[in-house]
Amino acid sequence: QAFGLNNGGACFMQAAMSAFGSLQDGPATVVEALERTVGDAGLIAMPAYPLTGPAIEHLAAGAVFDARTTPSRMGAISEAFRRSPGTLRSVHPTHSTCVRGPAAEAIVRGHESAPTPFGAGTPFPRIIECDALQLFFGCGTAAITMYHSFECTRVPPFPLDVFADRVFDAPCVDMEGRELNVRTLVHNPALAPGRIDSNPRLQRAYRDAILAAGGRAVALGHGEILAIRLSALMAVFERLVRAGVTIYDHSLPVPAPTAPPQERVRA
Repeated sequence: QAFGLNNGGACFMQAAMSAFGSLQDGPATVVEALERTVGDAGLIAMPAYPLTGPAIEHLAAGAVFDARTTPSRMGAISEAFRRSPGTLRSVHPTHSTCVRGPAAEAIVRGHESAPTPFGAGTPFPRIIECDALQLFFGCGTAAITMYHSFECTRVPPFPLDVFADRVFDAPCVDMEGRELNVRTLVHNPALAPGRIDSNPRLQRAYRDAILAAGGRAVALGHGEILAIRLSALMAVFERLVRAGVTIYDHSLPVPAPTAPPQERVRA
């Protein structure tokens, strides 16, 4: 509640519980605290990606995603939330999302048919439309999934072509046990070196920008909770990209993409 998350509110959490040391009852404590805070009318969302490495390697290995059973590799809190009664999960082979709340079904619906993992038709812009509170729970800005939605939805187009040329057809199983094929793009691994998840300089730059935009940071044990409304976070992304700063260690400007990445999937 110190961050402005109250009954009926919405949040998108990315978490690294290890940053805080030991918590009584472990990840269930965090999930239950969120549930009590937002109540039955509120919305909780978390990434539930099955990835342990680059998405392109995950799909090239032939992994089959099952929305009912494939574990989330996004930390113990995410996996505890995925397994909790009433949690729904979107169908996507690399970037599924778990959601609970009255709007959950509408948010996860159709992810498997979207032309990109993060853009129109996926849970991410729908969560942004709710102006959910982004919570970085111990992970800092190294985990900044919503930036990828910004990449896919920005007008004018994002100035870097972040996706690899290859389009993958990935086998998936939905929450009802139906088998389906999902066509998807993956990020270009050539952009990974120096990206924010392994770049302390960029992590500090984005943290400073979030705090300057009204975000809040609270220490908890050895870790930190950083929070900002998603509308404000999108504005931070826009200000930084206009200043030539992205989450990639690449200078701008560069030649802009000639076509939106979703055209590769539709071809």
